[in-house]
Amino acid sequence: MEREIVLTEFARVINSDRYQYTESDIFLMEHMEEKEAVFDMFFRKTEDGGFAVVSGIQEVINLIEILNSTSEEEKRMYFSKLIHEEHLVEYLSKIKFTGDIYAMRDGEIAYPNEPVITIKAPLIEAKILETPILNIMNMQMAIATKASRVTRAAYPVQVSSFGSRRAHGFDSAVAGNKAAIIGGCTSHSNLVTEYKYGVPSIGTMAHSYIQTFGVGSHAERIAFDTFIKHRRNRKSNALILLIDTYNTIGIGIRNAIDSFKACGIDDNYPGIYGVRIDSGDLAYLSKKCRAMLDEAGLTKAKIFLTNSLNEELIRSLREQGVCADTYGVGDEIAVSKSNPCFGGVYKIVEIDNEPVIKLSEDIIKISNPGFKEVYRIYDKEGLAYADLITLVENDSDKEKLIKGKDITIRDEKYDFKFSNLKEGGYSIKKLTRKYVIDGEVMSEEYKKLFDVLGSQKYYLESLEKISAERKRLENPHKYKVDLSEDLIRLKYDMIKTIQSEVLKDDSRKN
Repeated sequence: MEREIVLTEFARVINSDRYQYTESDIFLMEHMEEKEAVFDMFFRKTEDGGFAVVSGIQEVINLIEILNSTSEEEKRMYFSKLIHEEHLVEYLSKIKFTGDIYAMRDGEIAYPNEPVITIKAPLIEAKILETPILNIMNMQMAIATKASRVTRAAYPVQVSSFGSRRAHGFDSAVAGNKAAIIGGCTSHSNLVTEYKYGVPSIGTMAHSYIQTFGVGSHAERIAFDTFIKHRRNRKSNALILLIDTYNTIGIGIRNAIDSFKACGIDDNYPGIYGVRIDSGDLAYLSKKCRAMLDEAGLTKAKIFLTNSLNEELIRSLREQGVCADTYGVGDEIAVSKSNPCFGGVYKIVEIDNEPVIKLSEDIIKISNPGFKEVYRIYDKEGLAYADLITLVENDSDKEKLIKGKDITIRDEKYDFKFSNLKEGGYSIKKLTRKYVIDGEVMSEEYKKLFDVLGSQKYYLESLEKISAERKRLENPHKYKVDLSEDLIRLKYDMIKTIQSEVLKDDSRKN
């Protein structure tokens, strides 16, 4: 019998594509491993053309902690089984991250082409982090962004994330529920998410619970009475009865009302009580149930609605006058069903202080060169007006922003699309933060990422500063993301240089 393979935390670091290590072998053989590289993680577009919500930075920084704390022996155990080149095994067994990581924080609102994470490190150290970073960020940002869409559609009604059973694996369920909370969900149902991140989980009841007491109205009533009897005095004492197992109006809601009354549960109950509907015409059924609960004097009873809900269905239900206190949303958030592939990428932008660029026939795939950071510009009313991507060093627009001076920002392609910002007429926030410097984690910034509700609060406060037309779920008003004048010049000078080389090659062929 073959021995069972047990993975340690270090497996997260090498959750990678083989070519990262194939290329690292070449870099090592060519003595390029000490070249300082800068990589940006960013995304090119969103589902609706609007913003995305950042989630996953804490887990990315944790990769560095794992890499730097894992022993040489443990690293060798993995690499000796995976890598054939002994010189590369020797190098990787000793590798630690010695570079810098800059990133937007969890809960930040980000737009296409903005560096969400920037890695500045010796080439191989930066290279081998590509796949594990994208694996974390693409999953979590897809879920956080979908949660943002659903919760904005539902507002002010709360949304609970109930999708663990439909999630694509363990991490997707655990970290995915965390991402959903950051994206605006008020609660979730996953025990490990609660254990790891400290955000309390909630639950209602399943149809199978009711069915274990038998079939029909009498059995359902016993199930309700028994549930209330044992749960009413528990620390987590929410009493939400599932009423659609047999007939929502004819049996379920009547049994729920009778059980609440028989057990002395009314509007004086200190916990949450109410009903959940998981099938049928939710608009019609919720209104009928609300009327029956109110008529019975149970005016504080809550109505939870579930059943494959998403932002479009929730918006439709609201237009129909639905009576809901909480929407439970499962797979639509858990797998970001309408946009399951987030599309984040990780591109090299500088090597040994020399900017590099990737060109493409597809304009959207042309990268922005150089070591960069992002600033958000607010108007006099405090609303986000535009984001400006600047070079970290030797950028005149960045200096003007920091000093609050007059500045003109413009579209990189069209000179006539510009905005003149006057001194005293705007404020700024730097979105790019330092998380790792010379391989050392910045504990104060990192610590904030463990406060998931704090990250949610940060997101909600940021959302308030986005104008209503830019928060539309369909065809949101385009938000300006501009490049500084120095970055535009750098980018297009590099493009012209490459184009001139192409023309020279063509002329030689002719």
